[in-house]
Parts: sequence; C-alpha cells; structure tokens
Amino acid sequence: MTNINKVKPTVLVASLCCLTTATPALAVDNPFTGSSLGNDPVPTGNCAELPADRATEFHGNPHSSELNLAMAGNQWVVFNSVMQAFNERRVANGEADVATDGLVNKSRTLEELRTPGNNYFIELIPPGQERNQIKSGCMLLGNDEGERNFLAFSIQTNFDVFTSTNFNLMRDLGASGYVKEAIPYIRNQLTLMTDDTNSAGIGAPPGTPGGDDIIDATLDLVDPAIRVSQVDHINEGIHRGINAMYQRMDEYTRLNGTAAEIALLDARLALVGDPQPGSPADTRTGISTNFNLATNPACHYSGHPDIADATLRLCEFAVLNKENTHETRVHHVETPERILAGESDVGPVWVAELQLAVNNGDAVAGSTMPDEVNVPVVYSVAFLATMSNKHRKLAEDFVDFLLTDATQIYVDGGFLPLVGDELAERYSLDADGNLVIETFTP
Repeated sequence: MTNINKVKPTVLVASLCCLTTATPALAVDNPFTGSSLGNDPVPTGNCAELPADRATEFHGNPHSSELNLAMAGNQWVVFNSVMQAFNERRVANGEADVATDGLVNKSRTLEELRTPGNNYFIELIPPGQERNQIKSGCMLLGNDEGERNFLAFSIQTNFDVFTSTNFNLMRDLGASGYVKEAIPYIRNQLTLMTDDTNSAGIGAPPGTPGGDDIIDATLDLVDPAIRVSQVDHINEGIHRGINAMYQRMDEYTRLNGTAAEIALLDARLALVGDPQPGSPADTRTGISTNFNLATNPACHYSGHPDIADATLRLCEFAVLNKENTHETRVHHVETPERILAGESDVGPVWVAELQLAVNNGDAVAGSTMPDEVNVPVVYSVAFLATMSNKHRKLAEDFVDFLLTDATQIYVDGGFLPLVGDELAERYSLDADGNLVIETFTP
C-alpha cells in the first residue's frame, strides 16, 4: 500500500488563517483506526439540499453498500471507468465474485445490486454540498419544490472517503474533527466552454497570442450582451478557482491592455457595480453575500503597486450581478446543457468536463486561459471519521488505488497529473481549539 503518512512534515498552526512553524509526531497510514473508530463527530446544522432532478448524481444504496464515497462532482466524467478498474484490481488481488461488467445502467435484480463490485454508494456532486452533508449527516432532494413534495426525500448516511477540489473544505472538516489528512492525487484546470463555433466570439480568434486572448475574454465576461452560466458561489467549490482566475484576468488586462481596453473594462464593471434587476445576485434569497463591488474586497483593488485603490475588479460577483447570467447549482450538468440549448454563450467548466463533451460528440469548444491567470487546481482525498469499521479495508484499498493506478484513467479523461511538488495536509486542534495544519510531501 502506498505510504502517505510516514514523513517529517512542516507544521502550520492556524485558526484557519494565521500560520507558524513547528515539528509534529509521525502519523499512521489511516488516521481513523483502532480506538479512534466510534468517536464520530456529532452531526450539526441543516441538511444539505439539491433539486430532485439532481438524483442522477447519486449512485447505489448507502444502507447496504460496502463503501460510501463522497467524490467532488466533476470526476463523474471518468468515474465509471475508475470504478470499473478498481473492481478489476479487486479481482486481481484475489477477491471472489466481484462484478466486472461495468457500473452501467441496466435492469438488475436485488441480488445483483448487492453483488460486490456493484454494491457501492457514490455521490458525484459539488464538494461544498458534500461537506455540508458530511457535517449534518443528511441530504434533502427536492426540498425546493413546494407543498407537493412534503417531507422531501432524504439520504441519511455516513461516508468513508471524501475528495475535494480545494483544501479549504478539507480544513473546515479538519476543524470539525471529520478529517485528519488530505492527500493530493490529480489536478484539473478551468476553461471557458462555448458552442463549437464560438458564435458569441468569446476571447480572441484562434491563433491570437495568449495575452490578447486574456484581455478579450475579460471584456467578454462583463459584456452586457454575453450570457454567462456562472457557478453557485455558495455550494460549488469550483467558484473559488473561477473567482481567482477572473481577478488575475482583470489584473493582466489593466497591466497589459490599451487605454481603450481598460476604459471599456471600467465602464462595463460600473454597470454591474450593484446587482441588476433580475440578476442571480438580485433574486437569490437566504444568503448574506456582499454583491457591491466597491465594498466587497474581492472586487476592487487595495494596495496594488500599479493599480489605483478602489478601482473595480472583475470577480465572480460582477458576473452574478448581470441580469442575463444564470447561476448554476450543479455546473457540470447545467452549463453544457444551457450552451447546447442556446441559453448561455459561455461558462467556466473544468477541462475534463469539456473533454468528455467533445468525446461524446457534443457541439462545444473551449478557451483555456494561460497558466499565468489560470492556475491548475489540486484535488485531494481524505478518510473520514465517520468511516464504517466494516468498510475500512475496502476504503483503504480504494484510496491506495486512487493514489496509484487510477492516475492514468484520469489523465486519459482530460485531467492533469501531479507535477511532484504538491503538498499534503494533516489536521489537529491545539489546546485552544485552533486548527493545526501540517504540510508534508506524501
């Protein structure tokens, strides 16, 4: 088994923000074994919620399964292949009666559903929603459909393994006692999905130098005529990476664009300084987000050596303030559907999601911004404190598979391999209840 713990790490002590250095003790391969099992954190807060039509993101039966996986949703593009290969590895390792016919849709008997290799529970939804579900212990489907759907369908289960597209979710679960380590295993990168002819002219024409493409795409995202499918800024973890990319695109434009391009960017941002009537920012309820660009620190400059303080800045909230923007709840489903239906012109997605759509023959294309503004995202995996002791061995085998044999499957599906300098994180609490973050090379 791949050893992911026996290292001397650098330790960072933090209350989720402030970091200092120390030297920790060594840890075991799976931090939730032996006496630590049975000490699950107490569920708190309201259940996670998704519309009923997102039931296609839930696979199997949590109450009879042999392994419960909460996987960041954008992995759905390769995940049937991943589980097929995992089942084949189980057979190669000597397990009997493991199904290897693929987790495809077909008529099944109850006995077949309970066959090893079919008997998993897998969620492929935004990791922010999975985090909420892990902490609350429950998920509601269709709770937004009014009186007809009284006492909405619920999933009440514990997970064994969680994966995330950002370490912030892992740290939040670490602070709550659900996660002790988060280990990198693959990377992904954002792209701007369009229809196959890019009929709205997002970015610069093919062959244009990358810098000019950045400037054109920056202006397009706040063009009043361009309809953007923008991700949920509350529950879809991808929104952080998108927001950072937008901010870097704005900075690049201001430092490298012409005076006319910068003036146009300023004018378009001024139009969305506050939510426009009918925009997602205007119509969404039950949130406390500050959508005013002049007062939200993410959306204006302060202390930049070359850009004046208070200058408005492209950010996710500027796009959400546009009246013709659609805010998704599950972006990897809604954005391709809307572009193919002609309801949106562009939307940020992962390159792996674009690759799958192209492989499937969908009439879509993409513009991937250069790395200088579009930094690849590192995915990490963690065992959970809620892991069933009955599932422990299979959970360990799965994580080992994810860190080794599964890599090529992900790369073939459009993901990016690790480059070798990615750090893992280990979590604990100090005497004052502050989160302690130890970084180490797995």
